[in-house]
Amino acid sequence: MHYPPFYKEEVPEEIDFIKLLKKYGIKKCYYGHLHGESCNDRIEGIIDGINFKLVSSDYLNFDLIKE
Repeated sequence: MHYPPFYKEEVPEEIDFIKLLKKYGIKKCYYGHLHGESCNDRIEGIIDGINFKLVSSDYLNFDLIKE
């Protein structure tokens, strides 16, 4: 997805989009949009059973990631 599914100040259990991901058994969520200093606000790791990963090209130094 382009935008982060939620931001640090939000509670994942209260977000309808997270509930939708869980309803359909989604285990991984890749997102972009954050660049430069805003990458410091990224959400990554397993939260509520879903693995979130920022994949903005500049954040990854234009390298591929292996999952």
